[in-house]
Amino acid sequence: MNKLLIAATVSLISTTTLAHDVWIKADRHEIHTDEQTTFSFDVSRSGTTLVAEANHGFKQLFVTSPTGETSKNLVAFSGETKEVYDINFDKRGTYYIQSPLSEVFLTIYEDSEGERQKTRMPKSKWHTLPKGSKPLKTVHKLITSETYVSYNGFSEIEVQPTKGLVIKPLQHPNKLRPNQKITFEITYNGQPVEAAEVTLSSSNQYLFEDSEKTEKDLSKKDRGMFSFNVNKPGKYLLAVEQELELKNDPHATERSVEKYLTLEITE
Repeated sequence: MNKLLIAATVSLISTTTLAHDVWIKADRHEIHTDEQTTFSFDVSRSGTTLVAEANHGFKQLFVTSPTGETSKNLVAFSGETKEVYDINFDKRGTYYIQSPLSEVFLTIYEDSEGERQKTRMPKSKWHTLPKGSKPLKTVHKLITSETYVSYNGFSEIEVQPTKGLVIKPLQHPNKLRPNQKITFEITYNGQPVEAAEVTLSSSNQYLFEDSEKTEKDLSKKDRGMFSFNVNKPGKYLLAVEQELELKNDPHATERSVEKYLTLEITE
């Protein structure tokens, strides 16, 4: 995530239709046991929240312990729809689990029959598109995903990155309970985001009073703050997307900076 400092002239545009959820899912995000120390985590891309559809291919996760040490955890199993990691917890408290930065260039174009198509390709390769094609745009997607797990107790958390897109919970992420207001501060390069789309999705359709999904376009007046209320326990995914237009970039016309946070609300 520390690589997300981007020198570019930017303005807000819409690439929402290109977004795809990426989650890090544990069976439980608050663990209490004196017998087991190793637990499995699923990582996947998903169009339906928490339903594995495609392997995102991170290949490793970074695990920060309650005492601040960060270690690299390699994938234990990589299948067609997901990666599985076995993570060992040897200290009591809250662990921060984070993916490495993933990036892809996605080109949208019209083929010779006027049908819209997409392919993984930078702007510099437009000349290799099929004959008669019309390139429309290339999006440089930068993606990270994260979660928190508390093992036999809670400890104070500190979000490490100051550069790039950061989601900072203002309550302890593993002490979230139903029927309370939950607030996050969202920053970019250490400053409150002035324009971003935030989406909160739940695997439990009864989690929200009105709908399964809550969406909000943050603007400068929000000062980077996003709040929501829930009335039932369950797992959910908070997605933040900052959309930027690039000027005179040889590889892309737009940039989409995406961050995903998997959380669990318990009784």
